Amino acid sequence: MASVPVSIGSGRSKPSSFAPANELLASDIGKITPTVDGKPKGRNVSGRSWKLRPQKRASSVVTKVSTNNRSKSWERRKTEREAKKVAQEREKELRERSRQVAIEKKERRLENERRRAENEYKNAQKFAQNLGRNADLKMKAMSKKQLRQIKKTRMNSKTGVVEYVSAYAK
Repeated sequence: MASVPVSIGSGRSKPSSFAPANELLASDIGKITPTVDGKPKGRNVSGRSWKLRPQKRASSVVTKVSTNNRSKSWERRKTEREAKKVAQEREKELRERSRQVAIEKKERRLENERRRAENEYKNAQKFAQNLGRNADLKMKAMSKKQLRQIKKTRMNSKTGVVEYVSAYAK
């Protein structure tokens, strides 16, 4: 078997004199002296010594240069305003269309309900029986299932149509 050399030590592969790149020594900070307009910058009032670059004031950031996009030409503002107006009109049209669709759906649903009630009434008239004089005795003899099938006529207040409803409906 071949022997493999094993080193026993601190486990570092680099020499101990090597410092990580993100750690700055005091001597390095002295070398990197920030300047403002060619003059060396003093110590930060806040005490944040790691702020190496000079901070810019907001007034110097806002300029009338076209790259800054702060100031727009009159034509550009005009075109943007027109585009916004067109988009708002389109949105308004879409909203109105969806509202109309909802109204039509509601009308169609109400018409179907009315026709269904009329047809149910016509169909039920064919098979309807009057309970007659001693309805209470007949009802006492009925089972729950039979009682559930009893219907009575009532005038619908909304549509004005006579309809059959369950006997216990309010």
